[in-house]
Amino acid sequence: MLTYNGSPTPHSDLHAAALAGPLPRSVRSHPAHEHATHEHTALANALDDGLMPDEVAGILAGRRVTEAFPIRRGESPEAYASRAVAEMFVAYLQ
Repeated sequence: MLTYNGSPTPHSDLHAAALAGPLPRSVRSHPAHEHATHEHTALANALDDGLMPDEVAGILAGRRVTEAFPIRRGESPEAYASRAVAEMFVAYLQ
């Protein structure tokens, strides 16, 4: 049986960041922030799909989502999030 303690993890802000809502249009449309949009969408989906913030932090092991699961050329934030979360679950189960 898995148990969770209430102590903060090194990435305890993952949950707050992922649930903060969509990024502003000015950020979404700027190429330099493409990775931030993909990452934000993936984190929100991971939490919505049932991963706990400490589990996501463990999977990422100090890396950014886009470092652990690179964006493929032309991949939309939604497609990336779907694939990255699936890969997170595989990593979690291993």
